[in-house]
Amino acid sequence: MTTRRITSAVNLIAAKFSRRNALLWLGGSGLGTALVVGGTQQQASAQNHEELKLVNPPTLYNATQNGYSHIAVTPARTRTVYISGQFGSDLQGNLVSNDFEEQLVRAFQNLRFALEAVGARPQDVAKTTVLIVDYNQTKLIPLGREIGNLWGNKPPANTLIPVPRLALDGMLFEIDAYAAIPEKPDRGMAPTYPF
Repeated sequence: MTTRRITSAVNLIAAKFSRRNALLWLGGSGLGTALVVGGTQQQASAQNHEELKLVNPPTLYNATQNGYSHIAVTPARTRTVYISGQFGSDLQGNLVSNDFEEQLVRAFQNLRFALEAVGARPQDVAKTTVLIVDYNQTKLIPLGREIGNLWGNKPPANTLIPVPRLALDGMLFEIDAYAAIPEKPDRGMAPTYPF
C-alpha cells in the first residue's frame, strides 16, 4: 500500500514537470503562441521522446512546404537557449552588404555560429522568428533555400513578420531562435562558451 502511494506521488510530480516544460510553438499565423501541454497521452509522448518533436497535424495544411512546422514540442530534461536576432553582420557589427539576399545568407551563418557556441544543433531549434523589411513574396525564395540548407525537410516552427525597418539603417533581415538542447553527454556537441 505504501509503495503504491509513493509511486502515485512520483508519477504526479513527473506529470506536472512534463506539462510545465512541454511547450508548443505555433507559427505561421503572424503570432507566436505558447500553449502548455496537458493530458496523459501527450505527457507520455514528451517523457519517452528525448529529442525535439516537430508536429504538422493532418488537420492543418502542410506547413513544411513553406519552410516551417506548425508545432514544436520540447522534451523534459532540456536546456533552453534563446538566441537574439541575428542579421547580416560581420564581426564588427557592420552590414556585409546592402543586398537583401547577402544579408539573409550571412544572418543564417551567424545563427549557425550562435548555435555552435552553446553546443546546439540546427535540429534543436524549436522556434524562429523572421523579420523582413519591405517584405514581398519574392523574398521567400532565398529564405526557403536557407531554411532548407539548415533544416532540410524538418524546419522548426516559425513566424515571419514584415516590418518597416529594423535596428540599423540598411538592415533588411533578422532571425532569432529558441532552442531546446537535450541533456545527453553523448551528443558530441560541446559548447564553445563556458556555462
